[in-house]
Order: sequence, then C-alpha cells, then structure tokens
Amino acid sequence: MKKIFTLSLILLPALLFSQTDLRAKTITLRRFLEQQHYKPVQWNDTSSAMLYNKWMEELDDEKIFFTQKEMAVIESFKTKLDDELLGKSWSFFSQFAAAYKLRLQKTDSLIKVLIAKPFDFTKPDNIVLPFASFSANETEFALRWQRYLKWRVLQQIAQKVSDSNGPDTKLPANFVKLEIEAREKIRQKELLYIKNLLSTPAEFIHELEDEYLNCIAWCYDPHTNYMNQREKKEFDTEMSATEYSAGLDLEEDEKGDKTISYLQPGGSAWRSGQLHKGDVITSIKTEGKEKVVSEISEEELTGYLNGNNEADVEVTVRTAAGETKTTTLHKEKVTDDEGIVKSYVLHGKQNIGYINLPGFYSREDEAASNDNINYDGCANDVSKEIVKLRKDTIAGLILDLRFNGGGSMWEAMQLAGIFIDIGPVASVKDKTAKVQFLKDPNRGTVYDGPLIVLINGASASASEFVSAVLQDYNRALIVGGTTYGKGTAQQVLPLDTIKMDASKKYEDFVKVTLSKFYRVNGSTTQWKGVVPDIVLPDLYAMDDYKEKSNVSALLPDISKPGTYQPLPALPVAALAAKSKQRTDANDYFKSISNFTSWMAQVKKERNISLQWAAYAAQFTTTIKMYKQFEEERNASSNIVFTNNGFDWQRILQSTQRSKDINDTYLNQLKKDETLAEAFQILLDWNSK
Repeated sequence: MKKIFTLSLILLPALLFSQTDLRAKTITLRRFLEQQHYKPVQWNDTSSAMLYNKWMEELDDEKIFFTQKEMAVIESFKTKLDDELLGKSWSFFSQFAAAYKLRLQKTDSLIKVLIAKPFDFTKPDNIVLPFASFSANETEFALRWQRYLKWRVLQQIAQKVSDSNGPDTKLPANFVKLEIEAREKIRQKELLYIKNLLSTPAEFIHELEDEYLNCIAWCYDPHTNYMNQREKKEFDTEMSATEYSAGLDLEEDEKGDKTISYLQPGGSAWRSGQLHKGDVITSIKTEGKEKVVSEISEEELTGYLNGNNEADVEVTVRTAAGETKTTTLHKEKVTDDEGIVKSYVLHGKQNIGYINLPGFYSREDEAASNDNINYDGCANDVSKEIVKLRKDTIAGLILDLRFNGGGSMWEAMQLAGIFIDIGPVASVKDKTAKVQFLKDPNRGTVYDGPLIVLINGASASASEFVSAVLQDYNRALIVGGTTYGKGTAQQVLPLDTIKMDASKKYEDFVKVTLSKFYRVNGSTTQWKGVVPDIVLPDLYAMDDYKEKSNVSALLPDISKPGTYQPLPALPVAALAAKSKQRTDANDYFKSISNFTSWMAQVKKERNISLQWAAYAAQFTTTIKMYKQFEEERNASSNIVFTNNGFDWQRILQSTQRSKDINDTYLNQLKKDETLAEAFQILLDWNSK
C-alpha cells in the first residue's frame, strides 16, 4: 500500500485536477443514468463487483500485466466502488492508475530483456491459454512473458514458412535467420502496444478516465456508452466515399491490429457480403504486391484502400469466428444515384428474387416532424428493387438480413410495412412502463407473394425487429440462425442532470438505453433473439458473440400484446423436414458444425507446445481445419444467378470494369450455400 501511495504522489501533477473532475463526472453520470436509463442500476456490492470485473476485463483480461501482489490491493476495492459512486469516498482510480502505469513500464522493460536474445525451441515447453490466474510472483511473471513471446515468435515463423498444408515439422534450414526476423517483428509489435497504452502522462490518465466512465455506463447495459466530444463527433459523422475507395474504414484495436470499423453503404466492401465490422485485416495485395498489415504504416494502408488509384485490392481478414477469408475489392466511386440495394434473380424451376440488405440506413433526419419525413432510405430502395423484380416474373422473394447489425428503426418500420397491409408492427416500453404501439405507417403492400427472410447470429436490432414482425404475422418464413438478441433503443444525450440547454456547449455525452421494443405478440427479441422457423447451421451460432454473453444485458420479459390479425399458419414443419434432409447431407453445412465445435474447444483452453516440431504439427492441424472449411465454403452451387432485367440492360451499356465487378458479385452468390438452401425451401413451398 505504501509503495502505491508513493506512486500516486509521483503522478500527482497529472492527477490532481483530473481526479476532482473525474469524481464529479462519475457522480453526475450515475445521477444522469438514474434519471434517463430504462432500468437504472441499484448500486450495491453486487453491481460494484460487476463494474470491477468489467474494468479488469478491459485493462488486463489476459492477465499479463499484474501479479497477485498488486491484485491483492486492487481487489480490496471490488465491493467498494458503489460507495465511491455514491460520494462516500474516492481513492480507487488514483491507486489503480499508479499501479497500472508501473506494471506497464515493468512489462516494457521485461520484453526488451527477454526478446534481446534467441529463444530455445528445441526443448519441451508449453503455454496454456487463456491464463487462469495472475502470476504468483515476479519470477512467474517473467516466465509467463517468456513463454508468451516464444509462442508469438513461433507463430510468426510458422506463418512465413507454411505452404497450403502448413509448416514442415522438420526445423527449417534457415531457422536461425527466421527466428531473428520474427523476434524483431514481435518486439516492435509488443512494445508498440505498451507505448500506445502509456502514451503521454496526460493522455494516459484521460484515456483511463474515459474508459472508467464507459465501464460505469456499461453496467447499465452493453449499449449504454459514455462519449467524449471527439467520440460524439465520430459517432455523428456520416461516412461517404470520396475519390476511389474500397468502401471500408479501419480502426486499431488494443493489440495494434487493424479492424474494420465501418462499411460504406453501397461500397465495394459492403456489396461483397464477405467483410464485416470487427474483422481483422491481416494482409493486403494490390498490383501484384502483397503486404502484411502489421508491417506497413497506417498511411500506406490507407493509400491501398483509398485514393486516386482504382486498382483492385485483395484483402485477407480474420473474422470474429476465427475464419480466414480473402476477398477482392474493386475500388470505385460510390454516389447517391447508384442503388445501394441490389437485387438479383435465381433461376430454376421458377424465378426467385433476391435482395441483400446489410444495414438499415436513412438519408434524412428522423427527428423531422411527421409531415416532413422523407422516406428516401433503405425501405424505399428495397421497394424499387421489388418493382424491378416483378418484371422478371418472380415466384418468391428472399430478403437477406444476415450480418445486418441494425440502424434506423424508422426504416425498419417502413420495411416491415412493405410486406404487411395494416396493423401494429411492434410496441415500445419506457422506464415508466408506458407502452406505445408502433403501426405500419402506410396502408397496403408492395409485395404479397412467398417471402423468406435470411438471418444469422450477426443479425441485430432493426433486422430483428423486421424478422420478428414478419414471423408474428406469418408473413414470411424466417430461415438461418438465431439472431443476436438486441431489443433496446438508444439515444445520444448530453451528460447533464438538468434540462438540456441548446445554447450550452457540451463536452460529455451518453448513448443511453431509453426503452425496449417488443414483438406484436408481447414477447421480446432482447437477449433471446429471433429463433428461425427453419434452422440452418450458422458460423455465428455460439452465444459468445451475442447479447446474452454480457452480464449487464437487460433480461427478457413480456409486454402487452397488440391487436393484430396474423395470416394463416405456414407449412413450417414439412418444409423444415425437407431442408434438414438436404443440410444433413451437405458437406458445407457439416463443415460449419465441425468448425464451430472445434472453435469452441480452442476458446475454452489451448495447450500450445513451444517446441518447433510439436508446434508445427499443431499449426498444421489448424491450417487443415481452416482449409477444409474454406474449400467447402467456396464450392459453387448449380443455381443460375443473374441481375434483374432492368439492371442487366444498364450493365450491357456500362464499362468493362463495371461488368467485371458485377460478375464478381454474381460468382459470390453462386458460392452461398445458405442462399442456395433458401432457394430450395422456396421451391418446396411453392410446390405445395
């Protein structure tokens, strides 16, 4: 305790004013959320422990910085943070910040010592991940980092010498050279990670403060977030493509990996259907030159993805599920007059229309009055595509909401109304338990034929809203995997406990959950998600990726059902039985089940050898698992895909580049086994 107190004095110049400000902000944040949040937290020892656990998860989840000695002091606050938020005391943050900075500096020094000399990969050794507890002492701490760095170096070497079948278990002839190169790359990456965490003394404290405020907000629910002014501006910014662009934006995670943070609606990455928010970009190739992302600057990476050069870009990513995918993106200009939503025709015994909608976007401000609302958003775009598809004499329609993370709820209501004549589409309940029913804003339908909606574990919020209402009305067959489970609505407000003053310049904001929305039958998608009528194997089926994996997630409940008239029941059982016969015999769907089972075990515990021969064998097993899955995923179906007739006439008059881009998208559709199965389900449905 004395040592930590001394360190607090060292940090005093940076902390003195900041601590007073932070304490006031935490109390204001608590009071604000008591006023505004749908279900305010009751601060006690239990909620204090939740805040503590989230804080440690954010700052040392891997258990690689602190030892049990420091943790004995830090953990003494586990059930006392509620007292600090209630204004009774204040000492945790300053003590933690001092200890955290010391451990980061110590880790930085240790990495430099350990990685300065070659590692011995000939003797038996191993590392078990994730670490079950913090290091018992400094000796164990040093050994943990030595093994961790050995693993990272081995991983780097194996990736470099692997062919399509993995590395040879025999030690490479140039292993010494490879080891030196790998050690240097890992040294740079790990030290950069520590440097980014420490930054400048002032930035170090301010970033920790913002993280602490965000952890407090998270305790109310996973979608309530604290935002500083910069983050608020970023949140509000509407991205649009300029010059030539691959159509995606990147951000750096805590390990220095470049992850996809945004897909430009209508852009190449959006329409590819292969890339998603959170994917880690590992390598990039353009004009015959391939670069490992960790080895190039941010400016160089941005130059490959954007700028005046329209050369195609081949991007390799690692998904949240651990899958490695390579996708070619065609850099292009994305303009408002180009349709963001595209429709296609699947040809077989009957023509079936297909529309993919990756997100619910709106081109106008939803806050406008009802008389002035402009409906020119995704729902209007989908309507236009349906009109085109009608000219191709379609016998059914597939609406693809897989990987659709949500967006505008107004657009979700509009989209549901395209397929429903009249009636409520959902209800909303606020913190006072007042229930308001949301009704189809427009009488009549745009399409009333057979409809399938495709969903998966990455379908969330507005996409769940649409899937649920169409399911409750028996208007569509819902096919795929159970959705994410977000049934709440948020609004960004200034952090102020008094009435908002339009003339005041606010610097702190909160995205706060104000209400929950419910299905027309009174149940909820919150936490539970939308369960499909016909279940297909889903790469994102594991609960680890979903709302329910968050301990602060609001639990499901029921509300008052609406008065609505569902259509006659659909022949779900018979269609599901036929579908299961096909999927049970399908190599791709079997590979998904095998892959997800394997990934679940890998996440649970990995005993990794640190001896070359054994590690190479383990690495090869991993490569084979990914390779098998990739081969099955890239197999083409026998279904013929074409553009709708209207778009095809336009494409015939377009440039060769536009034609090549269009061919790429059509080829990707041919490789989509889930879409092919949805097509067969629709044909079965129409044959009844």
